[in-house]
Amino acid sequence: MKIFNRVVVIIVLFKIILFSIIAVVNKFANLFFWTDVSNKIINSIAGINIYITAAILLLVVAGCIVLLVFEFRKKE
Repeated sequence: MKIFNRVVVIIVLFKIILFSIIAVVNKFANLFFWTDVSNKIINSIAGINIYITAAILLLVVAGCIVLLVFEFRKKE
């Protein structure tokens, strides 16, 4: 069960990192239009400055990377 939990955590963290990176790139480059479901999520923060939104999403990426490092760190 411990290995299964690790795999699930790693998959979820990678998905969060990927979504955050795509959201930051799309915020600045306008590469594509979000679907209706993701528009509802992103539009809730549309009133916030673009740089604040990017900073928040980059903090999410950094937090996930830190959690991944702790996940793979050897326990003594």
